[in-house]
Amino acid sequence: MFKRKAALVAVGVVVLGAGVAGARQERGAPGVSLAQSVVAAASAFEHYTHHAGAISAGFRGGDDVAQALRQGAAYKPDQFEEGMIAYGAIAALQERDFVEGVRRAGREIGPEALAQRLTAQPDAVMEIEGVGPAAARVQAVLLRQSAPLASTGRAVKQSAYDIQHQDWSKGSIVDTAGRLARVKSISNTAFSPDDGDASRLIQSATERQETGGAEGGGAFTPVTARAAALAALAVLGAAGDADAASLTPVLHDPKADSCVKMAKLNLYQCLAVAGPHYEDVFCLGQHALMDTAQCVSDAAGGARMSPAPARSRGFTVPVASN
Repeated sequence: MFKRKAALVAVGVVVLGAGVAGARQERGAPGVSLAQSVVAAASAFEHYTHHAGAISAGFRGGDDVAQALRQGAAYKPDQFEEGMIAYGAIAALQERDFVEGVRRAGREIGPEALAQRLTAQPDAVMEIEGVGPAAARVQAVLLRQSAPLASTGRAVKQSAYDIQHQDWSKGSIVDTAGRLARVKSISNTAFSPDDGDASRLIQSATERQETGGAEGGGAFTPVTARAAALAALAVLGAAGDADAASLTPVLHDPKADSCVKMAKLNLYQCLAVAGPHYEDVFCLGQHALMDTAQCVSDAAGGARMSPAPARSRGFTVPVASN
């Protein structure tokens, strides 16, 4: 067993590689290294949830729909899923007791032995002191990122009904095959962050989140456990560029991977049969945004999202009841 009372330690994150060198939580904080590809994935997750969550549902024409669709489709499923875990790991590194718990566990059984165990069996991280609050923090930041995406998705989906009184919305989409091909191309393009993306990533992932005083429990899911395991590997010096190839088992969860890929497949299938512009709006709201948000929420152990009720078209009048 690894558990003992831990001291408080401040930990930042040093991210390595072109375009993201030197980003840290705070000046002068001790740092741990993460591989460039891992940080790029975390940045891809943050960038997509930030920008797609800001899509406006106030469509005024086909060009607005096309632009929003490109924005809503702009993530590569495997990078996005990896990014959820990497983003969560950066958050987990802000739990000082957990960081010290990892260091103490490494001293007890050897850092290499512990790193090998966590790589082969990420759930073993649950034996390390402080992992409960770390997992709760991961859960909190993932749910925070999914919430605007879900809210925007509901608003966009509702607009698919609201705009049907506008003539342009019922016009046929030009070059539907080309539009679908462009969406697929965007969806298969990996995100490459720049310095601005890296800075926003660190600021976003390290921001303190209200976890409701959770000590773990419902916060433990395959994704939050993997995020904590990745954070532990970083503390042990086993998550840098030289270790990138060995991190695959930690960075991928079959259920989360399947969910994100299914969201994309549903988007493609929806667009393949869409005719007028308002149907593209529906595809965007439901499958690009809401389905993706649900995948993140599920991965974090959040509640299932209830679809927003359709707005009433008339005045509600009360009736007699028994």
